[in-house]
Amino acid sequence: MTTEATASTETTPTEAPAEGASDASLLDATEGGEQTSNSAEGDGNGTDQPADGEADKPSVPPEKYEFTAPEGFEVDQDSLTGFEDMAREAGLSQEQFAKVTEHGLKYFQEQLGQQAEIHAAREKGWRDSALADSELSDGKALLPGVMENAGKVFDQFGGNDLRKALAETGAGNHPAVIRALNQIGKALGVAGTPDVGKPAPDTRRGNSFEDMASRMYGKGS
Repeated sequence: MTTEATASTETTPTEAPAEGASDASLLDATEGGEQTSNSAEGDGNGTDQPADGEADKPSVPPEKYEFTAPEGFEVDQDSLTGFEDMAREAGLSQEQFAKVTEHGLKYFQEQLGQQAEIHAAREKGWRDSALADSELSDGKALLPGVMENAGKVFDQFGGNDLRKALAETGAGNHPAVIRALNQIGKALGVAGTPDVGKPAPDTRRGNSFEDMASRMYGKGS
């Protein structure tokens, strides 16, 4: 674009610069001097101006935004519809909608990852504390007696559902929870497990004369 003007300047070093010329780029010249490059000739719009019909147009929202959720990511349809309504109200194009959505998902996933790391670190701290407690552990695993006592609680009050809940939340590694299960199991052992298979004695009373006499005077009367 400026090759011709540059070559002329290099071959005639003694030629005086044109009036109003400067060291700035020709593309930045707005005042002083007449541009002599071929690129300046034409419709007079200059190369830094958009051509006719190419001016920036306001973005037009589509009738329906296209959105593909990442693999393994479940989308709440009501929340997505609300977000689409706000995007349409703001006049976002499909491209702008995609960029905003991508950024939001990335931020959300990063936050989830950070929360998972925090929870994992907290759970590890609970586990380490429990293993360091000599009343609960030998340093490597829970003591057999503790496991037995906790098993009594599971068998009578929670079963596999309680085991699953403690495992999924990480609470099963908390020393306070383990200690409580151990103490409850001990108490159950002292009290003895009730015999749920033995039928209750028949305590019904009859209304005959003999029954009433027996209750009043005893069977030997």
